[in-house]
Amino acid sequence: MRLFRLLPALANVRKVALGIAVTATLCGCHTLRGAPPRYQATDAIVASIDLTPDDVAHLAVADSAASRNALQNKAVAVVDLQFHEFVRSLAADRADGATTVAGTTLGASTAGAFVDSVKAKTNYALFAAGFVGAFGIVDKNYFYEKTVPALVAGMGSARATVLVRIRIGQLEPITSYDGVAALQDLEEYYAAGTLLAAISDITARADSDKKDALDTVRSLEVPDDAEIARRKKITAATFSIKDKDSLDKGNSALKALGKTVQTTAKDAGLTLRRAMRPPTKERLDQVEKALKDAGLLK
Repeated sequence: MRLFRLLPALANVRKVALGIAVTATLCGCHTLRGAPPRYQATDAIVASIDLTPDDVAHLAVADSAASRNALQNKAVAVVDLQFHEFVRSLAADRADGATTVAGTTLGASTAGAFVDSVKAKTNYALFAAGFVGAFGIVDKNYFYEKTVPALVAGMGSARATVLVRIRIGQLEPITSYDGVAALQDLEEYYAAGTLLAAISDITARADSDKKDALDTVRSLEVPDDAEIARRKKITAATFSIKDKDSLDKGNSALKALGKTVQTTAKDAGLTLRRAMRPPTKERLDQVEKALKDAGLLK
């Protein structure tokens, strides 16, 4: 009798297992990976290019611009192919991992709903929670949460910078851009396509932006009452642009400031106010003079 009672539960478990199998199959779906199949396998193309250690060694001692460029271009092609494969794998690994976790969690949760035992339900719930938690740790520490697109952009920027240097060097004679320099640039080109290079590039840009922002803050002065009154007067002049005559005057001021003329009074005033940002003494003096010359400010 006990066996007959278990038969419906076993049937339900089989359904859950089938659902998990379907989910696992979907992990390999190109819809989830976000890319169609490669027109040719990367490994096969790289193998056909057949870049050998001897090629790299010959690059270092190249005695002509033609041989230098040929060997360097051969290596650049391999680096490009492997880099793009690496970028695709970053997105695919993330999608596969997330889908597998979702499918396994769904299966565990559904299986827990099919059983009557409180202990079994608890075990299924603990399994699901542990699986999701483990993936969360990996996702946070190894995929930098949502920073992968920024890292890929950083790698692309760094690679483009080095590639421009390579192309410029290839226009030079072998005496100006020898094989050793070409090999060094090639190594930098490879290194630019790594996550460490991307992090360094983003960090450097962030430091540069921070310095620029601090320099701007330091250039700002704390205005006294007279300066506050002057700024209010200049701002009021920009708001006085309301009709065609004042619009013509506003556009005259914009031309003097090197700004684009506007077709409406509202846009002319807004552009003039933007020209005062950040409100450094130099900017305010320039806008004030332009408004006075245009007849909008006395």
